[in-house]
Order: sequence, then C-alpha cells, then structure tokens
Amino acid sequence: MLFKEVIGQDSIKENLIQTVLNDRISHAQLFHGKLGAGTFALALAYAQFIFCHNKQETDSCGTCPSCLKIKNLSHPDLHFSFPVQLEAKKKTSDSFVQEWREMVIENPYSSEQNWYRKNGNENKKGLIGVDESAEISKKISLKAYEGGYKISILWLAENMNAAAANKLLKLIEEPPNNTLIFLCVENLESILPTILSRTQVIKLASLSDLIIAKNLEEKHNLDSQRAIEIASYVNGDYSVALNELTLGDEGNFFFENFVSWMRLCFKKDVAGAVKFVAEIQKMGKEKQKAFLLFVLSIFQKSLVGNFVGMESVKTSESQKAFIKNFMPYIHERNIGHLHEIMSEAHYHIDRNANAKILFLDLSFNLFKLIKK
Repeated sequence: MLFKEVIGQDSIKENLIQTVLNDRISHAQLFHGKLGAGTFALALAYAQFIFCHNKQETDSCGTCPSCLKIKNLSHPDLHFSFPVQLEAKKKTSDSFVQEWREMVIENPYSSEQNWYRKNGNENKKGLIGVDESAEISKKISLKAYEGGYKISILWLAENMNAAAANKLLKLIEEPPNNTLIFLCVENLESILPTILSRTQVIKLASLSDLIIAKNLEEKHNLDSQRAIEIASYVNGDYSVALNELTLGDEGNFFFENFVSWMRLCFKKDVAGAVKFVAEIQKMGKEKQKAFLLFVLSIFQKSLVGNFVGMESVKTSESQKAFIKNFMPYIHERNIGHLHEIMSEAHYHIDRNANAKILFLDLSFNLFKLIKK
C-alpha cells in the first residue's frame, strides 16, 4: 500500500518516512486508533516503504518486486497476525490467512466485525493465542529471505490473551537483529503496561467529516449530499462509512424510523415502542449499530442548530425541516445523557447484547429525556 493511498494522517506519514530515510526505525511500534482511521493501512504503507527498492522522497515506488509482493500481501519477510475464532486444529492466523488477505486487499480499512462476518460467524469474538505468539517468534527468528528487515504486523493486538502477550513481551525485549514489530491497537487499555512501555506509540486521530466525504465521493462515486450525510455520523471512522455503503442507501430508511421512534417517545407510547423494537430487532447487528450512530448524529445536529444556527447543520433539506422543529428538545441539560446511553447501546450491540431488551430500555430512557 502506498502512503498516498492512506486517507489523511499527513503529519504521521511524514514522520514515518523520515525515520526510514534517517535510519532511525524503532523496532517496536504501536499504532493506536480506529482501524477506520488508518492504523493498519498506515502500518502496511510503512512496511512497504521500508522494503521498497526504489524509495522516493515521499512514498514507495509501487512498481519494484518488493512493492508488488506487498500489494498482494505475499512478501516473504512480512508476517501478519490477527484474531481468530480458535478451533481444535486451527489456532493460528496461518489457518485463515487466505480469507484475511482477501478481505484486506479489498478494503485495508476493514473492521473487526468485517473479519468475523467474512468467516461466517460474526457473533463469536476472536483471540490471538499463545500458539500465535510462538509462530511469530519462529517466523522472525529465521533469516530474512531478501536480506533486509523482517516485519511482523499484529492486527488488533489488544485481542491477545495473557499468555500470548507475555510471550510477545519477551520478543519485544530481546528482538532478533533487523526485526520490526508493529502493533495495530484500537483499545489501549487492553495492552499490558509493560508492552506499552517498550513500544513507540503512534496516536492516530479520527478522520474529519470532510476527508471521509471526499473519499466516498471520489472512490465510491457517491453523490456529495449522501457522502456528507454518512460522514456526519460515523465519528471519523472510514470503515463504518464503507459498511454504510454495503448496507445500501439507508439514509431515508433510518430517518423514517428515527422520526417514528421519537414520536412514540414524545407520546410515551409503551405499546407502540414494543412494536417498534420488534421491527428494529429484525435489522441485524450491523444495521442496528449504524442506526444508533444515525440517531446520535441527529441529536448532535439538533444541538448545533440550537447553539450555532441551522445554517451550520449539514444534511438534506428534509432532515433540516425536521431538525428545526426537533432541536428545542435537545439541549445542554440532556445531550450528555443522550450521548452516553446511545454510545453504551452501540458498545453492547457490538458485543451481542439482546437487541429487544436494549432498544426497549433506550425507549424508556428517551421517554424521560426528550423534553423542551
């Protein structure tokens, strides 16, 4: 992957390029941020630049044998580890590497849930186990095929269990010569403090709405209005934006459901809320998560309309008309709680909470919170 194919993160790209040109590459680096902000994409572009035979000042050449191998994720000195749903005879990434490569080649911003869905079991979380750490150690202890660096990239390294993390720690403390270890991490709290203290942490910011919308337009031929709408509620996560495209044009569908839900909450209509929740339950997990993000975006736009004015709200005219009437009910006294319950609901849906119970509880909370 070329640096120019990584969305945003320009200052980090420049710093990484300089570490290579100045021969100051840290042997253990941790890319912290959402996969949708580019943690893995950036680590992969960095690895390609390191291996490239004809480096340019600002990027790898993209055409040398090394770059072409990395494009297919088949470079012999570049190794990948990722969470797998452990089976009796399949405990390491090698057993699933072909499927993982297909997913990442198609979309280097793929999310953890994309990976589990690719495997046909999105309700079971994967792990990086001790057998994987043993494989990492074995691979990078061998002599480099092409005489340079050996690089190991751990995709979602926070999914290591304790045994795997401790084994990796020993490897980071005493790495073989010309060995680089890159960890891509979304949840920093799940990483051992001893590993954190021995790695160079590179913090990636969420992508701006403008950058996401621009890429949706240019790379996926999306009309500008729809691109802006999607970008406004994915919280700077490009993988979520791409998932929205796979779900189809859901903007009107989500908006119609949101309006229906709010009307039920205004009326405190318990029977109506129960029926509504039964329909939401049929959506499926990814669609439910996307709907919650959409709801949160309408709350945020309503608050912007209240404090800054409707001219600052970027959305379709039909949504603007609704928000203009709805925004008196979203204010400084309830927005904090609204944001909290929606974010928590998104978190629990991602971890397979019962959607019916969760959305019914949300409805009862909204009965109390949506007030002038």
